[in-house]
Amino acid sequence: MTDDRTRRYARRLARLAGATAAVHVALAWFVYRDAADRDVSGVLWAAITLVGGLFGLAGYLRRR
Repeated sequence: MTDDRTRRYARRLARLAGATAAVHVALAWFVYRDAADRDVSGVLWAAITLVGGLFGLAGYLRRR
């Protein structure tokens, strides 16, 4: 019984990690495009957003 519960929780955790990674990548892509349009270092801000997620996005929006 515990084996089944462990597998179920592991699958849920994997889905959560995948969704989080997808959101980070999407945010980084949008920040990169916006920064490139504004003649700011898009690669730098995309990397910060990719690693920091919402905190990186908040930093970019504040700096913008």
